Amino acid sequence: MRRQARAALVARRSEWKAADKRVGYTKAKKAEEEIADVEEALAKELWSAAPRSVAGVAVKLHSLLEMEDPGSALQEAPWPELRTILADLVRICAGPNAI
Repeated sequence: MRRQARAALVARRSEWKAADKRVGYTKAKKAEEEIADVEEALAKELWSAAPRSVAGVAVKLHSLLEMEDPGSALQEAPWPELRTILADLVRICAGPNAI
């Protein structure tokens, strides 16, 4: 029974590897992880930089919102309030002639 179980496991692993090679799951997963690492490093660099304007503060807030709530799906506090604050900052930066 042990040999049969091992043989079945080897066969399933072989099937998985063949399917993985066809669809590229492992390759895509690795690329996604690498991109996430780069995104995180860039975000840390941005968040540690001292803003020089209200627009700079808006950029940092926008970055945080996009990383933590992509698609603006979260509706519980503080997410809607943070999006409102960002909109206010963008409006202020646009000046009195903004739409």
